[in-house]
Amino acid sequence: MLKFKNIRLAPSEVEAICETFRQFFAPEDHLWLFGSRANLKARGGDIDLYIETTIPDVSSVVDKKISFVTDLYDKIGEQKIDVVLRLLSSDFQLPIYDIAKQEGVQLV
Repeated sequence: MLKFKNIRLAPSEVEAICETFRQFFAPEDHLWLFGSRANLKARGGDIDLYIETTIPDVSSVVDKKISFVTDLYDKIGEQKIDVVLRLLSSDFQLPIYDIAKQEGVQLV
């Protein structure tokens, strides 16, 4: 079982998130938890996830994201889950990408 001391999720939730991520995304893709759940001093909050993927097709990635979140609901219950996707094949850049990586915790 995965253990992260600096996040506000149960170990079973972290394990479910990581397993479900691996089920839908490529082995070389990465996943971060960021936002309030990656801050021990914060309270409440949704689960903010940042995904970097090597999958080049936008439509395919969106389908994978939807399947990922749907399966995750089945495993951890319906919670507010926000997913930020970054296609590494694209030059498109948003400030949230850097924030998620700098302030977040890499899970995969």
